[in-house]
This record gives sequence, structure tokens and C-alpha cells, in this order.
Amino acid sequence: MHELSICQALLSQVTAIACERGAEAIERIVLEVGPLSGVDAALLARAFEIARAASPAAGAALSIETPPVTISCESCGARSQTAPNRLLCDACGGYRTRIIAGNELNLRRVELRMAEASTMGRPAETAA
Repeated sequence: MHELSICQALLSQVTAIACERGAEAIERIVLEVGPLSGVDAALLARAFEIARAASPAAGAALSIETPPVTISCESCGARSQTAPNRLLCDACGGYRTRIIAGNELNLRRVELRMAEASTMGRPAETAA
């Protein structure tokens, strides 16, 4: 199940982002997983539940967006959305097509919880 190794790499990446920005926690991770990416979104979601347990993203939610498969016809130049198993041009029926979208695996957004602004940058108070 390579989805688990994908989750581990993802958590490493978002943990680095959170550390760079001084975040207290990672709240949400939004991924774009195309139908032709070779990644099963349901397995990825299950693997995320396991992988996040001992990480800074332990309480984070995972949202997975699935873009449609979009092709460009090399014969007539038309662009069309199609099913993952039917990469034929809708305009001319041609089979010489190029995938434009639907094979991606992208980190789209990371939502972080930042430290309270009122306590940042102020020295700790001491008792007199």
C-alpha cells in the first residue's frame, strides 16, 4: 500500500511548513488527487488516519478534491472532460489525445492554527 508512504511524505512536508510559520497545530490538509494519479483516494484517507497519529497533524482533517479528467485532442485541438477509461475526443472521436488534468497529486492547502497574537512577542510576566 503505497498510500501510507505518500501520507508519511505528506506529513513530513506539512510539518516543515507548520514549523517554518511557527504554527501551534495543523488543522486541515487539502489534497488534489486525480483519478489517473495511481493513488486510491479512499486508501489514502485510511492511511492518513494511521500516519497522523504520532505527528503534529494528529488532530488534522484531510480533504481530498478529485478533479475531472481533461484531455486535449491532437487531431482537432478540442479540449474535453472524459471518463478515466475513455480518453477519446468528444468533438471528433479521435484517440490521439493528451491528458491535461486528472493525473495530478497536489498539496493544495494547509490550514494552520497559529499562536495567539496577544501572547506573541511579549515577555513572560513575572510575579513581584
